[in-house]
Amino acid sequence: MFKNKGSISDKTVKEISLKTVVRYIFNALLLIFFIFSGVVTVKAGQLIVGILYYVLAVLIIVPHHRLKVTQSLKFVILIILFFILTIISGVNNTPEKQKYEYFSLAQEFNLKYGGNTYSIVVRDVRQETKIIVQEKEVTTSGYFLIVRLDIVNLGSESIDFKLGKNPELIDNQDRRYTLYGSNIPAGKLQPSVAKEVSYFFEIPKDASGLKFIIKDGSVIAKSIDLKR
Repeated sequence: MFKNKGSISDKTVKEISLKTVVRYIFNALLLIFFIFSGVVTVKAGQLIVGILYYVLAVLIIVPHHRLKVTQSLKFVILIILFFILTIISGVNNTPEKQKYEYFSLAQEFNLKYGGNTYSIVVRDVRQETKIIVQEKEVTTSGYFLIVRLDIVNLGSESIDFKLGKNPELIDNQDRRYTLYGSNIPAGKLQPSVAKEVSYFFEIPKDASGLKFIIKDGSVIAKSIDLKR
C-alpha cells in the first residue's frame, strides 16, 4: 500500500523584510540621482566628471561583497565620492567673464533673438528730474536718464517686439542700474521700418562714465558709450 503524499509540494515562502525594501528603494533613488547628475554635468561640457557620475551609478548595482566592503560602508563611500565630484564640478563651472562689443552713440549694430535680426542705433540720451508714468508725475533725488534708440526689423515678415533681456546701465564704479520703464510702440515691427523706443533709468547724481548694455542670444553683450 502506497502512502499518498499529496499533489501539492511543500514550498518555502521567503519573506522580504522592511529593511530590504528600504535598501532597494534607496539604491534606486541613488541610481537615478547619479545618472541625472551625470547627464546634467555632460550637458554643461564637463565630460570626464559626468562619466565619473555614471561610474558611481554602476557601483550602485554592484553587490557590496564584490567590492569587499559592508553595505553601509559602500553607501558612505559612494556619498563621499558624490560630494567630491560635486565640488570638482562646481569649481570647473565658474561662469566666464562677460564679453562685450563696444559702440558709440549713433553707431549701428545688430542683435539676434531666435530667428529674428534687428538693427539698432542709440540716437541720443537726455536727463530729467521728473517723468510721467501712467499719467502721474514721478520725481527722484537723482536723475532719470532716457535712452532713445531706433530699431529696425531686418527680416522679411512682420514680428512682435521682443528684445529678450532688459537692457541696463553700468557706470565707472561698476554700479548697475536696472530698467525703470520703457516706451515701446504698439503693434508689430514691419520689415525695414524704423521704430523709436525709449528706455528709462533712475540713477544717482554722481553717476558718470555710463554705458548702455543690451544683450541678445549670443555670449557677447553690446556696450554703448553714452558720453555721460
